[in-house]
Amino acid sequence: MLRRGKKSQRQSWSEGQILDIVRRMQYHNMLGTVSDLPLPSEARKYLDGKFEICRNRSQRVLLVEQVDDYMILLAIPNGKSECDFMVWRYSQKLSPPVKVPSHDDLAKSYNWLKSQDKIIDEYLINAVIKLLKYRWSVSNIISTYFSKISSELRVELEKFFVTLKWIGLQEDVNYPPPKYLGSKMTLAIYALLETGFDISELRKVIRF
Repeated sequence: MLRRGKKSQRQSWSEGQILDIVRRMQYHNMLGTVSDLPLPSEARKYLDGKFEICRNRSQRVLLVEQVDDYMILLAIPNGKSECDFMVWRYSQKLSPPVKVPSHDDLAKSYNWLKSQDKIIDEYLINAVIKLLKYRWSVSNIISTYFSKISSELRVELEKFFVTLKWIGLQEDVNYPPPKYLGSKMTLAIYALLETGFDISELRKVIRF
């Protein structure tokens, strides 16, 4: 069975706190700061250079992605571990409007997207591999694989990929290779989904 390393200690953030920060626009706008993903082994150093995730453990929220009203925010705890952060998503169109996106959430989105278009069904796993293994930017993935699908589905794909991007980076920071698996754990989930495992079966192979 594949397992993560030790659990990181995190200061708790509540949905109410994040929602209040978003509505008051009290986050730090860091849109466009990270395009191509750094290598897993370099994620901590790279993100510390961009956001001071290790050097500055003061409690703050960073806006790092936005697609329509859909936002990805990083909530940095206050000094409880070396470099960890939490990933939150926000959209007024979703219920609840703020949430920590789980691997279950992303796996359901993956399966739903594949059911919407033959092109997505054929190329989505390749696109996930390009993101997490080869560290492509989301814009490069969309233009390479999905330029011919409807604009509505491209928006949904972009939401999926920007979320997966930061979940992968969070794994690389919290469980850094080579000692731990980092985002390889996340990539393994989609490899198994593609071979026919459902979400309940995944938990018999990978703990996430």
